[in-house]
Amino acid sequence: MKQLGTGIWSVGGNQGAAIFFNKVKEPTHSNIKVNITDSLIDGKWLPWGDNNLYPQEFAQKLDKTGVAIGGLKVLTSAHFGTGFQLYQGIETETTITFKERLTSSFPEINDFFIRSKFNIGISEIILDFETWGMAFPEYLLSPNGDKIISVRRIKAAEVRFQAPDNNGIINNIGVNSDWKNYKSENTAIIPCFNANIPINEIKDYCKQKGITKFTIPVIDTLLAEKTYPSVGWHSSFKNGWVDVVLALPEFKKAMFAQQLNVKYLIHVADDYFAHLYGFDVWQQFTPEEQQNKRTELVDLIDGELRGNKGAGKSIISPYFRDRDTGKEIKGILIEKIEQPQSNGDFLLDGSAGNYEILTPMGVDPCLINGGAFGGKTLSGSGSDKREAWTILCAKFPIRQIRTLQIFENIKYWNNWDQTLFGKFPNTNLTTLDKNPNGQTKIVN
Repeated sequence: MKQLGTGIWSVGGNQGAAIFFNKVKEPTHSNIKVNITDSLIDGKWLPWGDNNLYPQEFAQKLDKTGVAIGGLKVLTSAHFGTGFQLYQGIETETTITFKERLTSSFPEINDFFIRSKFNIGISEIILDFETWGMAFPEYLLSPNGDKIISVRRIKAAEVRFQAPDNNGIINNIGVNSDWKNYKSENTAIIPCFNANIPINEIKDYCKQKGITKFTIPVIDTLLAEKTYPSVGWHSSFKNGWVDVVLALPEFKKAMFAQQLNVKYLIHVADDYFAHLYGFDVWQQFTPEEQQNKRTELVDLIDGELRGNKGAGKSIISPYFRDRDTGKEIKGILIEKIEQPQSNGDFLLDGSAGNYEILTPMGVDPCLINGGAFGGKTLSGSGSDKREAWTILCAKFPIRQIRTLQIFENIKYWNNWDQTLFGKFPNTNLTTLDKNPNGQTKIVN
């Protein structure tokens, strides 16, 4: 394998491939040398994030962020559509038509799909791709290497790239379910090839080296990143908006727990009882009896006025005059206590945070909660939902070409009919007057 230009690394294989990231060079005007092994895990694995636990820490925060979970489900649903569907291009003298085909029409393909549970596996790969911007399908070969007999998902969060060799090529990935407590013996090493290497060259190389399983990573376009892609919608997790959204439930919970949750404060003047029972009689009651009379009155008021039972009822509260000053005194005064948690404090902040989370996802809020955050209504019309879904699905072909490449790799390796290709058809919602079941199939 020749190096792809000065200081360039690429992922996988024994032939030229696309550039993935720049090699760290030694400074020309400094005595300090850059040693990449200083940041490697066990001297061989490229860390994902500063502490190599970026996906694990991200997943913990994601699990608490409801709107992000909902948005991610929308993305994976739009990408997967109604599932992988086989199509065949048919050429005539004047035109080319594309016909939907059943896998059962092709016994070898049908057997492969059943054996590998292809649609389930591809749905899991799509979830990884939409979450992390990359996915790792593992191709399993027949003993002689002539056929790919199955394909399955390697959990992307458990994968780390191996450091490049002297030619700048990443040849393997490491798979470990517990990178926090890393042990070399618990790390599976799997050969890795770049997606731009021709399949026939990978096939020859695997036969030559006796490789029986490998991966061709499905990786989103890299911008300034070196290996692990920076997913656009992760921006809200990095810039603090997710922290704002997650802080609100804790704040509200603390407010409910600590707040005095009393609706009415009932004031009863002692003169009320003196006039009710007579001054001399009231004075003859013991302090305990007087307190019991007060409690009985409050319970009576509370019981008669509580809930639906008290709807429309009135209470008579006599006025008295102070014996010394002649000032009017209300016998009973009921004062309503305002509940601060009922005024919607910080809900607009939460709405703004939710909007900032969904915006980089490209998901319209109406596809999750029925309307725009902070709007006058969250009802969301049917036409809004239909248009939002249609627009979202129209954006996905550029992403689907990467996951559909999995089928293309298998097709070329196994020498299946080259007129066949795969698609992820989607459901296009419509109105009942146009279609009795309210939906039609669209193929991007």
